[in-house]
Amino acid sequence: MVQADLDETAKGILMATLASPKTAGELSRIFGLPGAVVVDYLELLEHLGLLKVVLSYFGRDGRIIRYYEADLPIDTGDLDGRKETASP
Repeated sequence: MVQADLDETAKGILMATLASPKTAGELSRIFGLPGAVVVDYLELLEHLGLLKVVLSYFGRDGRIIRYYEADLPIDTGDLDGRKETASP
């Protein structure tokens, strides 16, 4: 697993896309950042495997619209194949 030290903006983008998929334009409005900056963050987070594109289509103006969703790793270190049973 890759260890990454993310800044507050990257963490905010992950939290926003964890709640529901968002476009770069939506994230730009939410965080008050230029679109190019948001796209840079999205590319970085996607490269790290923390974000994925869940929907893409051509908009009316011919540009590709992509919806991004957080894809955070789950720590399964506690699981070793045993089933937990409740004791009375």
